[in-house]
Amino acid sequence: MKSAHKYFPVNDAQRAWGLYATCVGHSTTKPGNEFPSKEHPDEYYFTWEKGRVLHEWQIILVESGGGTVEFRRRKFAVRKGSLVVLPPGCWHRYRPDSDTGWTTLWIGFGGELADRLVGGAGLSPKGDVIDLAAGCRFNTALADLVSDTLEGGRLGIYSIAARIPAVIATLMESDESNVSSPAASDTIHRAQEYMLEHCGETIDFDALAASLGMTYRSFRYLFTKLTRTSPLQYQLAVRLVRAKGLLRSSDMPVAQIASTLGFHSTWYFSRFFVKQTGMSPVAYRKKHM
Repeated sequence: MKSAHKYFPVNDAQRAWGLYATCVGHSTTKPGNEFPSKEHPDEYYFTWEKGRVLHEWQIILVESGGGTVEFRRRKFAVRKGSLVVLPPGCWHRYRPDSDTGWTTLWIGFGGELADRLVGGAGLSPKGDVIDLAAGCRFNTALADLVSDTLEGGRLGIYSIAARIPAVIATLMESDESNVSSPAASDTIHRAQEYMLEHCGETIDFDALAASLGMTYRSFRYLFTKLTRTSPLQYQLAVRLVRAKGLLRSSDMPVAQIASTLGFHSTWYFSRFFVKQTGMSPVAYRKKHM
């Protein structure tokens, strides 16, 4: 497949339908070539110095070669089989390695259903990179959608959008056997035990993943698939349970509880507690005395 792409204007009827495609593409950047190409619309073009923020989701599959993807304060090396997740409103930039170039497939989409689809697949709303296994069904499903859109010319805008959930479904199912295996469950159970024991500490999730024989991105993906929450959100949920217990069963001052559970300040702890329970720590304690 030669380099090609299509961008789709979105109208009110498509937005009301709940899911719409914004772009589909296949691109090869040879070693040393300019990236990104200036043939893309202005709202998609970016420079490395300034980066870019989109108003839609994009998922990009690296089919060959390698490169770099950066989010704010996070940097990833990508290679063949890497899936790059670009959320709306998230600053990012990416480029191929000058000595290898790369070939990529991508789709862009938005709508009320988009967040649910991506969240259900365990992908991060803060941007992420996931390494997919060779032969992953998702790779084929995405390639088929891109090919049918660019070369076949048989799909209308609603038909393209309707196939996006099916493509993401293959991502959810592609590693189902690995995710549900006893070894995977045991790995995540050990991580949960560690997080329970150290819930009041600042956990180095990269180091935790390494101790389990995994990269952080693989660990985060597996953890989210099995628990339906990210490692950080799981730790916060544990802290909330512990906080409730201490408020009910002890006379420990709120400031001490906050410090014990690893919150940087009593104000932040109280704000978090109110957001999760609808009442302040003091009010919760009075209610359960």
